[in-house]
Amino acid sequence: MLKDKLPDILKKIKEHYIFYPQKDKMQVVVLVVLLAFINVYRINAQEKIEESITRQSIGLQEVLSLAGEHSLDAFKSKRKYGVNYWQFKSFQSSLLPKINFETRPFTFNRSLVKRYDSEANIDVFRQQQSLSSYANVSMTQDIRATGTSLFINSSFDRIVNSGISDVESYSATPIRIGLIQPLMAYNRFKWEKETAPLEYQIAKQEFTHEQQAINIKTIDYFFSWALAYKRVEIAEENKSSTERLLKIGKKRYELGSIERDDLLNLELDVYNANTNLTQNLQSLQKAETALRIFLRDQIPEGVQPELPELITDLKIDTEKAKALAQANNPDILDLKLRKIEALRDLDKAVKDNRFDLSVTASYGLNQQANTFVDAYGNLLDQQMLSINFSMPILDWGERRGRIKTAQMNKDVTEIELQQDTDKLDQDITQKVIDFNLQKELVQGALKTSEIARESYHITERRFLSGKIDLLNLTSSRKVWQSATEQYIQSLLNYWKLYYEVQQLTLYDFLNESALSKNDIDSIIEN
Repeated sequence: MLKDKLPDILKKIKEHYIFYPQKDKMQVVVLVVLLAFINVYRINAQEKIEESITRQSIGLQEVLSLAGEHSLDAFKSKRKYGVNYWQFKSFQSSLLPKINFETRPFTFNRSLVKRYDSEANIDVFRQQQSLSSYANVSMTQDIRATGTSLFINSSFDRIVNSGISDVESYSATPIRIGLIQPLMAYNRFKWEKETAPLEYQIAKQEFTHEQQAINIKTIDYFFSWALAYKRVEIAEENKSSTERLLKIGKKRYELGSIERDDLLNLELDVYNANTNLTQNLQSLQKAETALRIFLRDQIPEGVQPELPELITDLKIDTEKAKALAQANNPDILDLKLRKIEALRDLDKAVKDNRFDLSVTASYGLNQQANTFVDAYGNLLDQQMLSINFSMPILDWGERRGRIKTAQMNKDVTEIELQQDTDKLDQDITQKVIDFNLQKELVQGALKTSEIARESYHITERRFLSGKIDLLNLTSSRKVWQSATEQYIQSLLNYWKLYYEVQQLTLYDFLNESALSKNDIDSIIEN
């Protein structure tokens, strides 16, 4: 930096030197030089501050948090869960009484109608017009355990006929209470009570499962970016190193200590290093752009990736992981739901294909009169009792076929449940074994990378001293770069395996807590 500022310093000394007497000229020179050094120091300090600001780092956990909040995948998973959330809300509401109001306040009808003339003993057409009004308030309640439907209602009718004679009449039913009770029929309410809560639980587990899928996807993006960034760092160091070696090589060539082909190889290394740096910068830009698009531009400009550390004291117990997977994995819960649905379908097939018996009963008060007041006076009993019975006589085996089909579907579902349970146990066992071993692989790769880096620097010094040739130096550089990339790849595998186990079990082994969020519903409602 001072070398770059030297021409300006000399220019200022020359400008000020001629305007001062001889005795003061030395003081001017000292003052100008001192001010120049202060200015250079200030610029250096400012550049260091700006560099530290522009080179802020961001870790894996921060990127995972951003992905869980801002990625389109996260937005989509919340909306998918919202569908099931409101479906379950509708189911809960269906358990409560329903009140309905129905009315036709005004209906006018004018037409020719067919009437019988008793005097002439013939049918004739006569003009008739009517004005009617109707209103009804009803409340219904389903009793899911027995399949009973209870109802209570109140209704009112008014009709005015105009023709040969004007007639106005009212009909009122102030109250009517009744029930519909199937005795041998399929009870859908009972099965809905079993399936609806399980469907809602599956929706919650699937939401958490998809959050872990987002984490795994984010890890791939993050480490692609981190690997590209590390390659650029290595490429920049290679470029600087090859340029320095070329300068030294030229001097050694002038002294005759190396051959012409060695000098050409050094020049070729500089060219390859520049090309490699350009290619890696392009790859870094692509990787960072892909991550930014995935995170919806939530990463600040000028940040660099910070590689995560190992969870050195974490070792997952296989049996615990298998038990958690059986309890929490949405695929297992979905198969349990399918088993219940298969039993439901079998129950429906059996009961729909045998005799049906049901009872309908109601009691109420009603009256009909020519005035509104009379319609609500002197109320009469209204009673109704109906027993309905039906039974198929001959269907040529259709009922038996439906029952057998439902039975076979239930058996297939039970087999699939066992198969998927076994497969999940196998998957989780393999993932846990791989994760517990991966820590040693990461530690080994880190040690290999450190040794390779130190070996390269030793090789570089030996090359400068003339003890080894350029081929050994190039080989050592490639080993160091490969070891560094292998370390990042092993770290990627480590964290990816951890989140894959977490996805299968829906359990945070690091904090020893379940992943199900209690605030999911509040997120959806807001």
